[in-house]
Amino acid sequence: MENYSFIYVGEYFHKFSRQVPTEKKIGKVKSLLDIPGIDDYAFSLDFSPCDLYMVEDEKLNTVYEAITVLLDHDQIKDDWYDDADGTLKDRISRFMEIMRVQKIEDKDNDGIPDHLDDQIG
Repeated sequence: MENYSFIYVGEYFHKFSRQVPTEKKIGKVKSLLDIPGIDDYAFSLDFSPCDLYMVEDEKLNTVYEAITVLLDHDQIKDDWYDDADGTLKDRISRFMEIMRVQKIEDKDNDGIPDHLDDQIG
């Protein structure tokens, strides 16, 4: 995946299926390994990138800035955005589709992005 970076929408989830904050984090990274996580068993909350998008490197900053401008009224602080009505992920997904940015899917939940299933197995 040379010449590609990633934009993600991340959210909290509760390890014991309890209510969690609704805000979402929107970030950009060069490698999927750079996505932050809590991953600490002392906390009942954890963080997961729920939606991932593969963006050509030369478009990354433009697409990311466009998203943050469009969501300016939802910004809480830094790269955290309010999602009280639960529509933020859908709004970003529609925007990315119009921008022809590929969403990384894993519908079979095997840990391998669907577009790589045939190559990796």
